[in-house]
Amino acid sequence: MICDPLKICASEGIKVHSYKILVERPEHLVAKVETANRPVVLKASTVPNHNAWDERNLKLFADAGLPVQKMLGRGEEPLSYIILSWIEGKPLRDTSPLEAQIAAGRLLHTIHHLEKRPLYDKDYGYDDWMKGWLNVALPWWGKQEGVSASWIDNAWAGFDAIRPLLATRGHHHMLQDGRPEHFIVRDGKLVGLIDVHDGQPGDGAMDLGVIGVFDGPLLQNMLKGYEVDAVEQEKVDQMIPFYVFLRRLAAAEWHSNHGDLAIARRALELANANPYGRH
Repeated sequence: MICDPLKICASEGIKVHSYKILVERPEHLVAKVETANRPVVLKASTVPNHNAWDERNLKLFADAGLPVQKMLGRGEEPLSYIILSWIEGKPLRDTSPLEAQIAAGRLLHTIHHLEKRPLYDKDYGYDDWMKGWLNVALPWWGKQEGVSASWIDNAWAGFDAIRPLLATRGHHHMLQDGRPEHFIVRDGKLVGLIDVHDGQPGDGAMDLGVIGVFDGPLLQNMLKGYEVDAVEQEKVDQMIPFYVFLRRLAAAEWHSNHGDLAIARRALELANANPYGRH
């Protein structure tokens, strides 16, 4: 374990008595820490200044009145850490009350169009960014059993067809890792959003694609709350299949490398069942 959660919380003046590890990797740890009053979350990383992204996004979202965790402490010694309030509830699912699913779609739309969102500032176009993802994902995919060369060629052809549209994107503030379990439901209502570390300028349609990686029905219900005009809806409809496929490959590779083979297999099965660009 990369740190002692109790010592770090105590250094911030938080009285603690126990903890439960939620995520543990060689460079990263997330723990639920029980305090004298209510639980808190500790996120720690061996990467210097890692949690500055959390702080930046939490402030952006909180200033807009969105239901995110409160920051209770942050530091760089003995390693990069941030302490956050705990939002009680259950992860959003397609079995959650319909209004909660629709509300999650509304929340996504609000995040994507935040008035004070940062601008896309990479020194390459958004379409080039997505090409970079494919340059990693497709060679990995091609090494998996049953994946043919024609599938790879079709995926590249599909990307080439959608690339002019992708080149116009990058103007939203996307979560990038806005998986369904990061939307918290309590008493039938959407009450919070957690783990906003990866939020950055990009394409909101990718967040919709992330929802659809494992849960198509949930995506369809969230789209009921994600209200856009007809022109934007046509663009979103074109991009969602690309993003769902891309993020399925990303999930399959990531979980293969981090030991959750059941999730990796499921993501790969879904990608293989509906490969992008299939004729």
